[in-house]
This record gives sequence, C-alpha cells and structure tokens, in this order.
Amino acid sequence: MKVLVTGATGLLGSHLVDMLLEQGHEVRALARKSSDLSHLRATGADVCLASLEDCNGVSGILDGVDVVIHTAARVMPGWGTWEDFESTAVKGTQNLLEASVKAGVKRFVYVSSITVMGKNCLCETPADETAPCEIGPLNYHTYYDWSKLKGELIALDFQNQGKIDVTIVRPGMIYGPRCRLLTDRIFRYVKNLPIVFMPGKCDARTALVYVTDVADCVIAAATIDKAVGQIYNIAPLQEIRYRDFIKAMARAVGKPEFHITLPLFILQAAGAVIELWSKLIRSKNLPFLTRADVRFLKEGMHVDCSKARRELGWEPRVSIEEGTRMYVQWRRGQSNGRKKDKEPIPEMAMVKDLEE
Repeated sequence: MKVLVTGATGLLGSHLVDMLLEQGHEVRALARKSSDLSHLRATGADVCLASLEDCNGVSGILDGVDVVIHTAARVMPGWGTWEDFESTAVKGTQNLLEASVKAGVKRFVYVSSITVMGKNCLCETPADETAPCEIGPLNYHTYYDWSKLKGELIALDFQNQGKIDVTIVRPGMIYGPRCRLLTDRIFRYVKNLPIVFMPGKCDARTALVYVTDVADCVIAAATIDKAVGQIYNIAPLQEIRYRDFIKAMARAVGKPEFHITLPLFILQAAGAVIELWSKLIRSKNLPFLTRADVRFLKEGMHVDCSKARRELGWEPRVSIEEGTRMYVQWRRGQSNGRKKDKEPIPEMAMVKDLEE
C-alpha cells in the first residue's frame, strides 16, 4: 500500500511515517520547505515539499497513492489569527481532498481532534462519537477547534457525495517523543523548578494518549474496510487526571513526590501577562503559557473510545508511567547528542509554526 502522510514532521505524522515503513508500506511524506527534515530524511520515506494551500503543488504528489492520512494543522491553541488556522486545516483540507479525488486515491483519513465536541466532552458522562459538536463562539480560544471541525465537515461531505472513502479520527491529547507542545512544556515545567508546583488541584480529566498508540489506531482506520464513513475517538481506557501526568513526569525526571499547590488564578494572570508581552513585541512564537492552556487544566476532557476498540480492535498499550519514562529517556538522548555538537536543542526553543 502506498500512503501519503501530511504534516510528516509533526508529532503524529513523523511516528506514522516510522510505523508505516516498519509495516512494509510505501510512504510519501509531505512537509513544508521550512520544516526540520533531519528525521524524515533518515527514514527512507519519499519526502515531498509542498504547501497544502497551493492547489498546484498538492496535485503533483498524489500519483499512485492509495491512502492519504491527513494530519497537517496549525496546533497553537490560544495563539494566532483565524486565517492562520483556516489556511491549513480548512482550505488545505479542501485542496487535498479535491486533488485526491482527481488522482484516484481510494481512502482518506482525516485526523481531527476531540476538541470539536466542545462542551460535550466536559461532562461527567464520557462523550462518544454521537455527541453533537458544540464549540463556543469563534475566538482565539476556539480557533483550533473550529478549524478542525470545518475540516471534518468538508471531508464528510466528500464521503457523503461518494467521491472518496473517508474516515475521521479524533485523537485526544497526544504526548511522547518529538512533541513540541504538551509534553515539552510539562517536561520543562517539572525539570526546571526545584519543587513541583501543582496547578490547582489538577483534578480535571485529560484524554491523554501516547503517540504510538494514536498511530496504531490511525493505521487501523486507514486499512480496515469497516472504518469507511465512520468517526472514531482516540482516548485512554481509564480516567487520567492532569495531576497523574505531572506526577508521572516528575517521577520520570527524578523529582521527589512532594509538591506545592499553585492556585489556578495565578496561572491565569500569568498567562494573560505573557500573552500581552508577546503581542507587544510582535512575537509569532507560541508563548510558554497562554490562558487557553489554563482553560484545558481547569475544564479537562472526558471521552469514550469504545467504538475504536470494538470496530478496529484497537487497544492503547502504553501507560503514562511508561510513556513519560520513554519521553524523558528520548529527551536526554537528544540533549546529549546536541551537547556533543554544541547545537541548541530544537525542542527547547519556541517553535514559530507548530504543525501536526
């Protein structure tokens, strides 16, 4: 099977390339010219450089492709303009679907997000795929959510018109090696403080899933016939709270169990100040802390993934203890390698354009 993976330098995209190649598939990896291609070049995948916003650039990369797995999107919650998010997740998805139909691609897997369900994934009862998508008003807090939902609707419209077989997958919060957002922040937060400060009670649920488990589910959705026309949530089997993740990361780093509780309103104020300063200096980089981050800590996510288990035979295999340990081990390996070459560690710097 020949597979095109978009967003191939991102967290999920890069692991999909690795796993598809390991399984014997032929992989074409799509990335931007400005991306760090060092890992991708080493995989042996057929690397293509193009922008999804360019209709002409997209059309030439789909020859002979059987399946498209579309992971590319701007992933900077709470930061940037609507146009930034819309260009890749909405317009880019439209361009890619149109080009896929013209090229005769058989399957299209759109990687969305459980955040498209909005307030319905904040309830005591876990939200399944039948839950309505009720996102709040379009603003900087919800740009990512709306862009993913609009991409979903475009993909489903192509499916309903019979133009191409489409499957939607909605991962929760993905963590693991090569993560430049959630895992990187928690790692730095825990590692660089003498004592672990727990943001509030950290009692909110988080739909935290290790990246290889997410990739397993996406590949199943791309290869199982029953998945055509379906939507699947990708979430943990058991409840995970934010405090569980922070404590697991602290243990993996080697920090003591002792911690101090930091009221959330202090973080909210700090996020507002950091955002204001970043805007004043006209920074395009994602600030280390935004008010959207604090919102996730406060509200959490509660999601049902039983449909993926039942129809795709998917089971998450990596616990947060094992996942954080593997991440810290990988991170330290990156640090040691960079020190030898006297180069900065890319993950320790702010990323100008985070894309999956």
